[in-house]
Amino acid sequence: LADAVQDPGNLGTIIRTADAAGIDAVVIGQGTVDPYNAKTLRSAQGSHFHIPILKRELSELIEELKGKSVPVYGTALQDAVPFREAEPSQSFALLIGNEGSGVDPDLLAQTDQNLYVPIYGKAESLNVAAAAAVLLYHLRG
Repeated sequence: LADAVQDPGNLGTIIRTADAAGIDAVVIGQGTVDPYNAKTLRSAQGSHFHIPILKRELSELIEELKGKSVPVYGTALQDAVPFREAEPSQSFALLIGNEGSGVDPDLLAQTDQNLYVPIYGKAESLNVAAAAAVLLYHLRG
C-alpha cells in the first residue's frame, strides 16, 4: 500500500520488488505518483505486466483487509518494533509512505503493527524502495 510516494523511480522499484517477491498487488493511495509515469515504467522494468496496480482509498482498504483478518503493517519510527519481530506470513499488507514525511498518521493509527528497519551505520534513513524491499521479503518469509 503506497501512501503519497512521490518519486517515480521509487514507485517503479517498489512495483518491481513486489513482483519479484510474489506479492499479489500494489495499491496506490492518494498523492502517489502516476504508476504509468515514464520513469515509473522504466524503473519497474516490465513488472506492470505481472502484478495488478490498483488505485484505492487506503483507509477504506485497510478496514477491508482487517475485516478479512489480513494483518496490516505500517512503516514508522514511533510506536514501532524492529521488523524482525513480525512473523512472516503468506497474507499481509505493508503500508509505506512519502519519502519526506512518511505515512499519514491517520493511516498508521489503523495498522495492526508498525515496523522499522534498524539503521546500524550513520545514514539518516533508508530509501523508501530499499526499506520496502527489506520488509516485503521478510514478511513474505
